[in-house]
Amino acid sequence: MLITDTDAQIHQPTAFQPLSSSYLQRSRIVAIPACNEAEHIVPCLMALARQEDFLPHKVIVWVNNTQDDTRQQIHTLRDALPFAVESVSVSYSPDQAHAGRARHDAMAHAAQHAPPDALLFTTDADGEVAPDWMKQTLEAFIRYNVAAVFGRALLLPSEFQKIPLHLHQDDEEEQAYAALLEHIKALLVPTPYDPWPRHSERSGASIAVTREAWQQVGGIPPEPLSEDRAFYTALKQAALPVRHAPDVKVYVSARLVGRARGGMADTIARRIMQQDDYLDDALEPVSICMLRTRRLLKENKKYLDIKNILSNFPNKPVRVKRADLHLHLRRAQRVIDFLLHKQAYSFFTVPHTAGDPAGRSRPAQYGRSPNDIDDKPE
Repeated sequence: MLITDTDAQIHQPTAFQPLSSSYLQRSRIVAIPACNEAEHIVPCLMALARQEDFLPHKVIVWVNNTQDDTRQQIHTLRDALPFAVESVSVSYSPDQAHAGRARHDAMAHAAQHAPPDALLFTTDADGEVAPDWMKQTLEAFIRYNVAAVFGRALLLPSEFQKIPLHLHQDDEEEQAYAALLEHIKALLVPTPYDPWPRHSERSGASIAVTREAWQQVGGIPPEPLSEDRAFYTALKQAALPVRHAPDVKVYVSARLVGRARGGMADTIARRIMQQDDYLDDALEPVSICMLRTRRLLKENKKYLDIKNILSNFPNKPVRVKRADLHLHLRRAQRVIDFLLHKQAYSFFTVPHTAGDPAGRSRPAQYGRSPNDIDDKPE
């Protein structure tokens, strides 16, 4: 496996200064948008009730444009939950009836009466957070002193059989490639508040943010699609440190009829009918990833202006053909091997005092550079 505890490095805290109170003493409020989630809302809330060591203080379920008995299901649990729960029913016009608007409003409602130093969480109504979800999130805040923590969204084991085996295999390869690209970026530009191991997901199924940072960027953007990624971009443009914590996990359903057009459910349904010829847009060739990362390095900023950096690259992503993925996987691994080899020997120099009156040393040689490695099929 690529992501192991032994890959982690010790880093100093960033310059970001949270409010004075301890993270553990802050109010913990979870906002959950729900649209026709009667089947899933009970397991969702019960998973929050089974949290180890740290429970939410309050959970808000934002029941929007719903025709089933989601709200009634919530009421049946009121006396069984170890935290306060509030259900709010709203109805949006067709042009506003999407997950981005619902998540934006749910978190705004959560923040409205929250203390200034509260921690705001959000997850999906069809998800079940891991028993240590809140504990691991708090540990990420404390260890890395960040403004927000993004967790991983994984498939519920009980839902595994809904998806054909070949799609699981394709997804494993795609995720492995995503991890390799992220590892390359972490090696080229080490980030104290988001070191390796880390992931590259920005899913609304697992986001936690300080109320201060949430307010600074204007909350979750009410986008009809990918509001979670837009929120991450807003945080980065505001120079707020974000941790992608691999130990923060939520397990979600594998439904084929989604609430958002173009979302995860649509992707699964489309790939069952016919697999995509290309990987996700975010997964670019290794060479482009390295060029982009080197440009970030040259910027030499403590917090990087993503918008300005990306403006130097083509608007259309350079996509990876699924048929060529095995070649990109090999090349990415070779680049990582080279970078790790160089890093391991960077603490040593080869003595070279003969003929040098100053007794200076020269750097050790490491062989081919990553630029010598070809992206083309071998």
